[in-house]
Amino acid sequence: VLSVGPESISNWISCRGQRQLEPRRFFQGRSDIPLNETGRERARAVERRLANLSVSKVMVSPLKRAMETATLAFPNSSALIQVERDLIECDFGSLEGKHIKDAMNEYCITRKEQLAEILPTYGELWSAVLKRYKALLAKIAALQRFGPTVVLVGHDAVLQGI
Repeated sequence: VLSVGPESISNWISCRGQRQLEPRRFFQGRSDIPLNETGRERARAVERRLANLSVSKVMVSPLKRAMETATLAFPNSSALIQVERDLIECDFGSLEGKHIKDAMNEYCITRKEQLAEILPTYGELWSAVLKRYKALLAKIAALQRFGPTVVLVGHDAVLQGI
């Protein structure tokens, strides 16, 4: 969950709900896998931590896990929740479902920061991800006329790209 204020982006809380594959550390991009119970509890914890935050809009990825996080974190704000296609996770192509360490070994990389360099061309290139997020930031700037705080509910690549 990322909160965007009128002057800058501020990270109120960097928390995402846990998914079914997460404990094993697999690439999970556009696979529409729901949250597990730990993820649901994390989303409820976001609700408790942000209870006093004045929110003008909650922009959420169309994937189930993000939608569920948004509805649990902002249960009384359903009218403010808006699906935003540009928040969808990176398309990892042939890496989807592959264990991260296996991919690192296969491509001879040693740091997770290098993963963006190995995204397959028939997936989504990191430059395309960054272009999407730049467009998203422009949308957010336009939305701020409605109020001071826009909340983003997305995925790992969202936080890295922004």
